[in-house]
Amino acid sequence: MYRFILKAYYVLTVPIAIFFILNSAVIHPAYKLSFLKKQWLGLRMFLNKLRIPTGTSYKSHLAMALKIFETPPDVTGDVVECGTWMGGSAANLSLVCKIAGRKLRIFDSFAGLPKGSEEDRQAAVYAPGDYQGSIETVKKNIERFGVIEVCEFVEGWFDQTLPQLNKPILLAFIDVDLELSLETCVRFIWPNLTERGYIFIDEYMGLDYCSIFWSEEYWKRYFQRIPPGLVGAGVGLPLGEYYVGPWDENAQHPLHHPNGAAYTRKDFSGHWVHFPVSDHLGAANDRSMNSKVA
Repeated sequence: MYRFILKAYYVLTVPIAIFFILNSAVIHPAYKLSFLKKQWLGLRMFLNKLRIPTGTSYKSHLAMALKIFETPPDVTGDVVECGTWMGGSAANLSLVCKIAGRKLRIFDSFAGLPKGSEEDRQAAVYAPGDYQGSIETVKKNIERFGVIEVCEFVEGWFDQTLPQLNKPILLAFIDVDLELSLETCVRFIWPNLTERGYIFIDEYMGLDYCSIFWSEEYWKRYFQRIPPGLVGAGVGLPLGEYYVGPWDENAQHPLHHPNGAAYTRKDFSGHWVHFPVSDHLGAANDRSMNSKVA
């Protein structure tokens, strides 16, 4: 019953979701995105979600499309995907890149996930080889349902391929599951982001996973800057679905469905600067600590 309601809602609201997500006063006119063109793009994305196995929503793909379309075409920058599985999200991003006149660079081992290290808290959830899609399968899916002419495929483990990045990146979509794979992607992609470039992630429900974007120590150590924060951390972007969380309690809310991705931008700030010590609570805490020391 609940699954039927969710599926019915998901299908019936497709045109509404497309309209709302791609409604923006700052989409650049050079892309000539009329109402019908937006609807056709969104419908193709929705159908690709059904045609190609993918762990991400067409609504997330539309959210990334929005940020690409809001960027003027004279801003140089490729679109990068890290972790493609069967090419579902890549097929949709290729449709966007065709309209925007950008290259889509797809990074993947095409051998599934690596063996997680002991310190990776997500390693126990996955097995080596999970989410494997051969490069032949991915290319076939994109040829059939996307635009392969705008795509470049980079095969190999991220720690071997991403250090070779040397071109501006407008938007990167990171769907890599493991914490240390995320860290590798962030460390090598961030310096190549344009001034207002974006990083989107799919594992937005895990607060520990998202915490890399709030870690003052991490961003100071590797980038000599304050953390950028993450829009949608914990619950994802509000894209017309209902989800309160947390994920491990989701069974208690059978009509809740996390569906959104999360993102940050190179010029964002997620930095706390207020540490008051003169207020009554702070003074009381200071006296308490002093009494314990005495």
